[in-house]
Amino acid sequence: MTEKIKEDQRLAATRRYLDFHLNREKELQDITMLASVICQAPIALITLMDEDVQFINASTGADIREMPRKTSFCTHAIEIDSIMEVVDASQDLRFANAPVVANDPHIRFYASANLKSYDGYNVGTLCVYDVAPKSLSEQQKKQLEVLAKQVSHIMELDRTLKQLQSQNNLLKEIAWIQSHELRSPVSAIIGLVAAFKENDYEVDREYFSLLEEATSKLDEKIRLIVDKSNSI
Repeated sequence: MTEKIKEDQRLAATRRYLDFHLNREKELQDITMLASVICQAPIALITLMDEDVQFINASTGADIREMPRKTSFCTHAIEIDSIMEVVDASQDLRFANAPVVANDPHIRFYASANLKSYDGYNVGTLCVYDVAPKSLSEQQKKQLEVLAKQVSHIMELDRTLKQLQSQNNLLKEIAWIQSHELRSPVSAIIGLVAAFKENDYEVDREYFSLLEEATSKLDEKIRLIVDKSNSI
């Protein structure tokens, strides 16, 4: 698999979670607060990594909703499957010239654990920052990983619930078509059959035209139901 195909698939996975339900943001906010306390870092973010933008779904210690991906620490973090830690960003060639390192707030420390989609793609991070160089203990790293897994579970739950809601709405639409839009052509066909019987099955061309029209409408509605059912 080429890197381009792999990244396209990762982006597709990420975009399943971008439209996050606002009611669950409080749960994510609590997790960033826990990450900040556990790692003794003033800033903690939950991010999702799109093609050019890093979206922030929840934060502690920073009021920001997105940042450019090209200068992001997390764009490097999602390339590996383990905890990423930068002890002193000013001494790291990858980040020394990044705006948040060279300028205010002069970030030095960074650590993150990846958020994974249900099909195994790294879609974002739970990350922490500090303005002073430092490192995490093994226990802190493990706890950060546990919190990241919890974030992944919450996001997947949200995605699944939205999918079920969408399916439920589609089923309601199918039921409406069955109970309303099918009634008219079916009633027309029944009426025409009754007329055939009354005329001892001697039917003129007009009846055939009406029957053909009703049958065509019925076929159209049945095809509509089949198409919608296949999209569930």
